[in-house]
Amino acid sequence: MAFRTNSYQQMSIQDSFNVLTPREQKALEKSWAKVFAEDLFPAIDEEPFWVLYSQSSSRPNTPANICIRALIIKELFGSSDDEMVENLMLDPRYQYALHTTSWAEQSLSNKSISRYRRRCYDYECSYGVDLLHDGITSQAGKIARIMEVMSRIKRRDSMMITANIRKLSRSELLYTCVAKLVLYLHRNKQDSLVE
Repeated sequence: MAFRTNSYQQMSIQDSFNVLTPREQKALEKSWAKVFAEDLFPAIDEEPFWVLYSQSSSRPNTPANICIRALIIKELFGSSDDEMVENLMLDPRYQYALHTTSWAEQSLSNKSISRYRRRCYDYECSYGVDLLHDGITSQAGKIARIMEVMSRIKRRDSMMITANIRKLSRSELLYTCVAKLVLYLHRNKQDSLVE
């Protein structure tokens, strides 16, 4: 696939947002999708991701900023790839958040998500550069301001997650955290909280 950037979406006359009732449009404007659409989506720099694609003329890629934001939304809601694709097809909030309301058909599929992750993983294995991690952490300051997170406070889980997530599955990570919490409570003679 050939690399192409995805410029900020302009609404067309056939845009699905225009089909919504004024009440539905107002609800959409008040939802989480507005923050993604206006603050986070345009801030993704697609240029570092050109290395994942072919330099020859071929079919264009699914835009990198759509893949990255889809992966973030997927993780936020704990969805599978299939659920993410289904929600993108059927839920205007997902389309609004990813700037795809004017698309006649949603081009993101579960295969495009898994292939994108695979390309990023292969690139990291070959060159030692985690493009996804770099793309997301470059937005950390902006995300922290939006979520009103104080950057001076170091959260304990934020130090542990990056190192442990590669070694543990989600359930193993959850089990490890809960087991350590139980041991901590037992050592501090707070066994009543365990029950």
